[in-house]
Amino acid sequence: MLYSLSNIPEDKLAEIQSIEAEIGQSLLAFTEVKAEPARLDREKLAKIRKLEEDLGVVLVAVKSEAA
Repeated sequence: MLYSLSNIPEDKLAEIQSIEAEIGQSLLAFTEVKAEPARLDREKLAKIRKLEEDLGVVLVAVKSEAA
């Protein structure tokens, strides 16, 4: 399963912020992404890892719907 940070509507965000204040802890909200990881060869993985390092992010290759 893959997850992405959620885009929380304003009314729900207030609920999260309220609990954060109550427990004194920051919370991150994630939503499931309906995708399956792609299987890549070493060359493609190396290119992705290099780009991850350059950008300071994590990238996930997923199967295309046509595959």
